[in-house]
Amino acid sequence: MANTLEVFRKVRRKIEGTIAPFQLTLKSAGLKNDDLNEKFDPSTGYWLEPHKVSSKPPRWIIQFETSNEDPDKLVAHFAKKADGSLYSSSKTIGYINNREGNCAAMVFRIVAAIKTDPETYIFPEWEWLLILVLQHPLPAGTSGEVISNFNPSEGTFVYKRASYRISLLGIVQTSPVNTELSLENGNMVTYAAATEALKVFLETATEGEG
Repeated sequence: MANTLEVFRKVRRKIEGTIAPFQLTLKSAGLKNDDLNEKFDPSTGYWLEPHKVSSKPPRWIIQFETSNEDPDKLVAHFAKKADGSLYSSSKTIGYINNREGNCAAMVFRIVAAIKTDPETYIFPEWEWLLILVLQHPLPAGTSGEVISNFNPSEGTFVYKRASYRISLLGIVQTSPVNTELSLENGNMVTYAAATEALKVFLETATEGEG
């Protein structure tokens, strides 16, 4: 297991130290502990029961596969079905408790699903923190408001049926136990390569891309 919670605590302290003097807060999901009751599906590279987690996903699953041009390079994309279409919650990155209406920063937990063949994915416990900082706090909502329709390249998301723009978007690496993974076809992929692929994805993915 990666040291995700330890990294999150450091990130939270730094961000809260900046925004707390303005009575603003940081919200997060899936970062109270490492426990995960929901199961992944290795045949789809997504949740085993997507309908059970679509409203409150504890992780944001990003799928990776080797590049056709370079087998040592990975390509990251929104989670998609075998027919290439997206799941209804593929762009839902998490949820927040924002009853006070003072959320100006959010942190969510990304997990990797690595495609090994057309019908098989593995989840190597590679994780990152996704950080979103806002210019203005989000209006008050409920204890479980979904952050959906995430559009990385445009820097937008939907909250309470309205679109909001992100002022700062970034990822933070964790330290997974295993940083290299040998695929059945003999290719070797690494956490570093997945990180680079994730960066490219967050810079270039569009609303309709999947």
